[in-house]
This record gives sequence, structure tokens and C-alpha cells, in this order.
Amino acid sequence: MRLTFDGGTDTVTGSMHRIEAGGRRILRDCGLFQGRRAESFQRNRSFRLPPASTDALVLSHAHIDHCGNIPSLSRGGFRGPIHATSATCDLCDIMLRDAAHIQEQDAAYLNQKTSRKGLPPVEPLYTTADAEAALKLFRGHAYGRPFEVAPGVTVTCHDAGHILGAALTVFDLEENGRRTRVAFAFDLGRRNLPLLRDPEVVKDVDTLILESTYGNRLHDDARTATAKLGEVVRETLGRGGKVFIPSFALERAQEILYHLNVLQAEGVIGRSCAHLDSPMAAKVAAVFERYVGLLDDETHALIRAQGSVFPRWVRFTETVDDSKRVTASKSPCIIIAASGMCEHGRILHHLKHGISDPRNAVAIVGYQASHTLGRRLVEGDRQVRIFGDTFDVRASIHTLHAFSAHADRNDLIAYVEAVRPRRTFLVHGEDDARAALAEALRERKLGEVFTPAQGDSADL
Repeated sequence: MRLTFDGGTDTVTGSMHRIEAGGRRILRDCGLFQGRRAESFQRNRSFRLPPASTDALVLSHAHIDHCGNIPSLSRGGFRGPIHATSATCDLCDIMLRDAAHIQEQDAAYLNQKTSRKGLPPVEPLYTTADAEAALKLFRGHAYGRPFEVAPGVTVTCHDAGHILGAALTVFDLEENGRRTRVAFAFDLGRRNLPLLRDPEVVKDVDTLILESTYGNRLHDDARTATAKLGEVVRETLGRGGKVFIPSFALERAQEILYHLNVLQAEGVIGRSCAHLDSPMAAKVAAVFERYVGLLDDETHALIRAQGSVFPRWVRFTETVDDSKRVTASKSPCIIIAASGMCEHGRILHHLKHGISDPRNAVAIVGYQASHTLGRRLVEGDRQVRIFGDTFDVRASIHTLHAFSAHADRNDLIAYVEAVRPRRTFLVHGEDDARAALAEALRERKLGEVFTPAQGDSADL
């Protein structure tokens, strides 16, 4: 029985880990590595083992850094079942189709340039047809109900409290009379997040694989998120400006809608003009409506008071022309649009036309990776490039740390204290974050702690 770290070890993207037991190979996640274009393409096209040699895949959740390279795996010959919660299956139907569409669009755009230079055409990483073929392999499961993945390999999904349908996965392995229990606790959510139930604590674990994304940082209390967003909205609308909220289409956009619903219910803001300028986020919102049984008690109380999970007064834009009308409007409003790191999508058009207006505000509500426009705004750059043009940053920039859906340093330490594994492997974090968390766990004598490199293996 063996564990191999195929991806997402010293980075926060490209999650992929492999368990071998009873002569079978099972992947836990197959995420898209995101970085510089040439490196990303090469890494996402290359698998350490032939995809056809993998027997099954167990998926934690529908974020692209965990599921986004599944079509490449399928394209390469993988034909096994893909196990996930039912909510994750429905969300992946949206996310993977959209990811394929983006791959095709990017390739078409680049080919306009390469054809003029006489260069060979650029291929998309995968196509819509590849995504559709992969989606046929999905199998939905409920939390807390064990299922057999292969002889001697049983998996149970537990609520991760990270996004809708996200699962902490426990592998019960048996081979030649030996047994061991392995738990993957990433992405691990936080307590008191809106919409979601708190993450479950898994028990009787021998080996824990844990994220370390925020292993050296603390978040603001999640319960302050509504009030802090309300401050930015009130101040900005009060001076006649627009509030731009770059948001991931999955989870964060719906979380913002929830907070707006709470602010309106409490009388903090009126039924202001607000736009969800992301067709994909609107589709995801519909999935939330289907799975209200997975939401927390506070959300159910809000539904009873307001009649819905999300505010009905927010306008969902569909077409590009609808989006252009929102951009062109001079009226104060709230605009929620993808992408969350301001690297592509409709948010770029809104920022291009509004970043230099001092009446406006940008509310940063998610993690901003290095070298992204979002990171440059957070770091205080006074000039930024958007679509090749340079703009002065005169809008106010607000980084709202209470919005992270990842466990912070204290949450991670508390989780290991609650689980008490024999050993812990730290993944999904940059080197400084992993090292800081490893040191903290060792100081508390919480079992053996390892920081594996990509490609490392461990006997189970």
C-alpha cells in the first residue's frame, strides 16, 4: 500500500495524489496546474503514469485546481469511474464545460496571431467533447456512506465545509491482512462560513494529508464578513460610485449574494442596484437551490425570512450586451463578476472603465496568486495594465480577509489536534507556508510531520 504525491505539493494548484493498494491505482483529484502558459500546458498534458493504468478517481470538489484536468486524463485513456458527492457531480458539469470552452477560446485567439506569423497552430489542452466524455464517468455519492472503489479500498466522504459538495475523503485500505486508514483533509473549510456546515472531524486516522495554503497566516473572523462588506458598499454607493467585486464563479459569488441578502434583511442597505455579471455563477446558484439540504442552519433561517437563499433583487446578466450596458451605466451599483483574480472574464471590462474613477471601489474577497492583476491591486500598485493598456488606480482597494474559504494557521493546527493522526503530510501550500505549519505541528508534538516534494512516495 503506497501513497504518491503527483501534483499540488509545494504549489496551490494542480492537485493530484495517488493511492496504490491491492494492485489497483486510485487518484485523489486531478486538478489543473495554473501558471505561465507554456509550463502549464506541458505539466497538464504530462502524467507520471499512463492515464489508462489508473483504475478510479476520487474527487474532493469542483474547483478547477482539483478537477480541471480530468478531461486531459480521460483524453489520455482513463476510463475508470470518477467518484464524488452528488453536488460535486452537478457542479463539475458546469465547471468542466466552461473550462473546455475557455481552452478552445484561448487557442482560437492565439491562432489568429500564429497564423499571421506562419507558426504551427496552437491546440487547446482539451475540448468540449473531451469534457463531455469525462462527465459520463462521474458517479455521485452521499456524505457518510462508505462505497467500494476497488477490492480492499473503501472510501467515505465527509463534509469539508469548503464549498458546496466538497468532501474530506477517508480511504480504508486492506491488503494481505493489513489495514490502514488514510484521510485527505483539503481543501479544508473554516468554521462559521456562511451557507455551509462546519467541516467534520475524521477519526481513527493513521495518515493525514493536509493542506497548508494558509499555514503561516490568520484570517479575520468569518463572522465579520457581512459587516465589512456592508461598510464598503455603503461608503461607495454613498459617494456615487460602483463597487467592483472580482469573484470566483463557484462559491464566492454565491457567498457574496448571501451577504447582500443578509445586509438587506438587516436594513443595512436598501435594495440597491446589484448585478451578478457571470452566467456561470448564475448556473452555480441554481445548483445551490437544488441542494439546500446541505446548507447550514443560519441559511435555512434566512430562507424562512426572505423566501430564498439569494436576493431576488440582484440582476443576473446573461449576454455580452447586457454586461456592456452595466459597464456603460453611470449609476451607482454593485457588480460581482469573474474572474476572482482579475485575470480574465467580464471583471476586466468593468475595471478597465472604472479603475481610474476615485468614486469607485474594488473589494477583493479571495486569494490572489502571484503575478495576477488581483495581487498587484492588493499590493498597492498605482498603475496596472488591462488589455494591454495602462491605467492609473484611483479607485479605493479593499482586501476583505474574512472571506477566505480555506482554513487558516490556527484552524489547521486545531484540526490536527482533533484528528490526532500518527503522521501528517503537508501539501497544497507554498514553501514558506508549509514550513511554518510543519514547525508549529512539531512543536506541539502532533505526530510525525512531512513536507513531500512532487513525485515523492510513502509506504502506508
